[in-house]
Amino acid sequence: MKVPQVIYRTFFSKPGIGVPVNFSKLRVNDTCLNISGKTENVLEAELGTAAVQIAIDLMKKFEAAKQQVDNVFSKLRTVIDIQNRAKGVPSIHSKIVRGVKEGEITSFETAQNFVLDGIGSRVISKSLNPMGKKEIAQMIDDVKINNAPLTSDQKVLLQKYIYGQKLTPEQEIEAFPLFEKFAQPLIEKRSQPVVDNLLLSITKSRMIKEGLTIEDIKAKGLLSDDLINRLKKENIEPMDITLINNYRGFNGLPEFSGRQIQALRKATEGKIVIHSRPDLADYNRFPNTGYTKDEIKDFALKASGYRTAQANIIHSNGALGELQFRGELTNRFAEYEHIAYDMREGKNTLGCLFDDFKEEISKLSKDDYGEYNLYLEKCYNYYNRLELGLPAVKPKLPEKFNQILSDDSLRMLHDKNEIMLKELGKDFQPYFTAVV
Repeated sequence: MKVPQVIYRTFFSKPGIGVPVNFSKLRVNDTCLNISGKTENVLEAELGTAAVQIAIDLMKKFEAAKQQVDNVFSKLRTVIDIQNRAKGVPSIHSKIVRGVKEGEITSFETAQNFVLDGIGSRVISKSLNPMGKKEIAQMIDDVKINNAPLTSDQKVLLQKYIYGQKLTPEQEIEAFPLFEKFAQPLIEKRSQPVVDNLLLSITKSRMIKEGLTIEDIKAKGLLSDDLINRLKKENIEPMDITLINNYRGFNGLPEFSGRQIQALRKATEGKIVIHSRPDLADYNRFPNTGYTKDEIKDFALKASGYRTAQANIIHSNGALGELQFRGELTNRFAEYEHIAYDMREGKNTLGCLFDDFKEEISKLSKDDYGEYNLYLEKCYNYYNRLELGLPAVKPKLPEKFNQILSDDSLRMLHDKNEIMLKELGKDFQPYFTAVV
């Protein structure tokens, strides 16, 4: 019996970024992935092969998955933008390499299931108009904690916090829960159209899968009357969501307010896992110190301040997707903020322009990296305030850090890299290296 010749090559799906593959397996679409007893080089090629196969499958499913997301949110085009993309080979490869190290991947099927964000979609809300001092003052007067108006001292403290005036650390801890309550109407003004459509889509999916009726929805009080009327009249696209993370920093505002999260929990009746921290004024562990690892996960808190409401989807064609909701300015910042995280995670997605940045970020000790994350969180909070129409003071990178780590430098590197990739990609065709 003739043993088929094994041919190893490198596959380049992007200029300058390649992954090793077992070309012999690709030719016959062999999806058997046995990771035990393999040398490091052979295993890398096996995982690269799986990454290419997963990427090919995602591209086949992309258009239908994209259309599903568009069907849910396209009527909101005046207040949002929608972006969709299929995950590329280098990103998939980096992810499944991590999955193997963590013991989560043992077969091709587990590798496919590990790439939960194979189809990535973003619903990006546009910013609110800047607010005047009178509007802000009126909103401060309207804030209530446990149905009681703020005291005069609390109002002064909140006003100072809103306008970025100097406060002691203790005053900042006291002011932030007031700021959460103050900002709630603004959060909801910007995100409510999206949340409403999400509620409708999730409920429609439950009607199909569980046989839930309009009468059931009314009797259980799962939706407001206006959403029930829309459910009756409109052609709602169902969407099967399995998880929602309402990510934010320890001192940042959420994308979906506490009330909106409550509405989502009510509509799903616990059938969708939802991670989100309660407003601190309502949380019995205030002030926000000493969170356990489980609480950080349950509250969807991110050290870098990364903020988005993020949902995992099983598309109607079986593709696994990730749907992100956030504002236009924080979305722009998130495009390049994640570079430090990607580098420390070993992702093979960064071009040569980032070499100096990678060298600098790799020098940071654990404590210094923690301090750098605090700076990134302040940047997220700055852009989020602008999105909500609030006054904001741009944070400065602490002097101890090289300026290449600053917001402005990261944005410049990202933009240069995008221009370079666009130029390189004009005539680029994916290719395999020749047999050696």
